[in-house]
Amino acid sequence: MAQQDGTTGSERIVGLSKPAAVERVVDADESRDPDTVRAVLDHVTEDGIVTADGVDSAVTDTSMILSTAETRVELASIDLDDAREAAGDDAAVGAVRSRLDVFEAKVSNATERVESLGERVQGLSGWRDDPRSVYDTVLGLREVASEAQALTAHADNVQLDIEEFERWLSTHDVRVRGLDGDVAALEQSLDGLADRVAFVADGKDADTPEAGGDDRATEWYNAALRTRVSDLLVEDVRAELADLRELAPESAGEDDGLGDAAADLDELDARVERLRGRLDDLARPSWTDEYGARIESFEATLAAFEPPVSWGAVQAELDDARVGDDG
Repeated sequence: MAQQDGTTGSERIVGLSKPAAVERVVDADESRDPDTVRAVLDHVTEDGIVTADGVDSAVTDTSMILSTAETRVELASIDLDDAREAAGDDAAVGAVRSRLDVFEAKVSNATERVESLGERVQGLSGWRDDPRSVYDTVLGLREVASEAQALTAHADNVQLDIEEFERWLSTHDVRVRGLDGDVAALEQSLDGLADRVAFVADGKDADTPEAGGDDRATEWYNAALRTRVSDLLVEDVRAELADLRELAPESAGEDDGLGDAAADLDELDARVERLRGRLDDLARPSWTDEYGARIESFEATLAAFEPPVSWGAVQAELDDARVGDDG
């Protein structure tokens, strides 16, 4: 039968001095770090003694921290409802729908997490009748508190993102600036890709590992993957441009601020094709023999993505396909 402090055997520590409690907990499981045990027990120590009141206070404190997280998640959910209402019929536009879908996933995940933490606190609050050790109870409470604090910060960030989305939704100029930023980021990405192609080209006569042949083979392959991703990125930004034109107010007319972005995308699209053609020209039979099928497989994978694109998923596919340290 469990003791009054919720522990049995060698880890019954309520009423012990903190040093004695630390020693007992570590003796019961030598994998535990004494400094970590000491830090955990600090939260239930009063006047140098591990007390039942200290554990009860830890339960109360953790419940309060979790309550804050619950409130912030609920506020994020309310903000999401408001954003959906503000979107109205525009929610059917891809650029709007994709953003709302992201917020929906984040809020849903946060809600599930906060509910799970609530169940954990509920289970830990009955510690006096729980056969687990006081140390494990307090450690569990500290873990819940830490996760709840992180969840609070996450929910706050989601709220800020939703507020930014509502500004984007209501203001054409904000949407134009966002698109211009996407175009600039694409241009910067292609600058990096051009450097990689130049590396391959500079070693075009090097066939041996001593001359860097192996490095250039993998660099050629990784660059080839990135050209395929760049094709998809251009397509995605073009789709965003089309959506922004659909969202543009009638008062914007032909001078909607999107013409420069359209021209820039045409130029960047042509640049991707030039880089891809350059890599094709640089390819050696041994490289295509080794990597050709993998490139084709990657192309097939990317073909499943359609705008608006989940770039986290694309990045995961790229990370899985590339070779070596291609950060």
